[in-house]
Amino acid sequence: MSDNNTSTLTARATVVQLPNRRVKRRVKISQPLRVRPSEPHGRQFDEVLVTINVCRDGLYFATRENNYEPGRRVFITFPYSNDPCAVNLEYIGRIVRVDKLPRGQFGVAVQLLLSVNLQSDFKDYRYLATKS
Repeated sequence: MSDNNTSTLTARATVVQLPNRRVKRRVKISQPLRVRPSEPHGRQFDEVLVTINVCRDGLYFATRENNYEPGRRVFITFPYSNDPCAVNLEYIGRIVRVDKLPRGQFGVAVQLLLSVNLQSDFKDYRYLATKS
């Protein structure tokens, strides 16, 4: 009888799962982004990459650069286009995780903290253009 209780306790212990820390649902989408440091210290980089997945307040991408450190703030332009007429939205983000991926790549998770919104500036320019 005690053997049966021991095996039952062992089976229950293996069923315990770690909680999922993600609050927002991730969507697998490949969209271009531009990432560069927001602070002048440390190694500098300026890359145009493609996302692996995104959510409302974050994104994940792969890079070959090893300049990314958790806690570092970066400028993220997402989605990014080099078309001169494109309206590229820029965000201030914080690197929350760096994963070692196969083939010498690193996976970088960035939390988007604040958008740098220029919409009011566009309204002013349109107003000035109509007054000229």
